[in-house]
Amino acid sequence: MSINLSSSDLIGYVIELEQFEATTLEQKVIEKAMQAGFVNKGDSANNLYKLSWIKEITQHAEDAFKLEAVVDGEDLKVTIANFNQLVERRDKNVNEILELLAKCVIDAAPPYKG
Repeated sequence: MSINLSSSDLIGYVIELEQFEATTLEQKVIEKAMQAGFVNKGDSANNLYKLSWIKEITQHAEDAFKLEAVVDGEDLKVTIANFNQLVERRDKNVNEILELLAKCVIDAAPPYKG
């Protein structure tokens, strides 16, 4: 399939592609967790524990997403043709991981003793 792009569009895609490939799923999840105030850039024991936990959960989720993509026969390579779809998929994956983290936090809450 041939895609005709102007030089400026092509440069724009190259920049977006570099930013996409330079940013990991883990970084995006941590960025959103920081926006929510769940973690910060501090080095307290509690914060470091939370960051480590987020990284571990994200790695497991990322492995699962890759396995699902292979089962579904999806192309994992980034191209201009599928770039927007991959960006949307990564955003969806970030949100799914955040929902999983939130569920785990809620499930870990101690029972109410009134």
